[in-house]
Amino acid sequence: MQMILRQEDRDEAVRGLLIKLSEVYNFMNEERLVEIENMQVVCGKLARQTQECADFIVHYADRKSACKSNAPCRDHFKPSVVSFTGKRLAKDLLKETETVIKSYNDALDALMEQFRDHAVRSTVLQVYRICKSWPQIHPNLD
Repeated sequence: MQMILRQEDRDEAVRGLLIKLSEVYNFMNEERLVEIENMQVVCGKLARQTQECADFIVHYADRKSACKSNAPCRDHFKPSVVSFTGKRLAKDLLKETETVIKSYNDALDALMEQFRDHAVRSTVLQVYRICKSWPQIHPNLD
């Protein structure tokens, strides 16, 4: 029963990752951020991370079915060994899946934070430059 609940949690985590991936993708496309010259490095990192994450999600079902079928073990070992080895393999794959889901979530969060920080820094610099040059542009306004 506990294994079923953990699988449901994992499936929900993958759904959450898919939602986050969709939000990042839509954000990048809607705002046409790739066209902003000083954001291209962060946008490139986000694009690569998005692609890696999408590949993981696409192949998640394959990993999930491999855990259920124990296919890698079945052809090479006796049934008693398959049961033990298959369970170990399944646990290892499931633990790895949880770790990968967390790492993709963390990476996307960090890159979006990096993007926001970069945008704020750029905005502050632009406002500072405008304020500094304001007296030269409009000398009669004090």
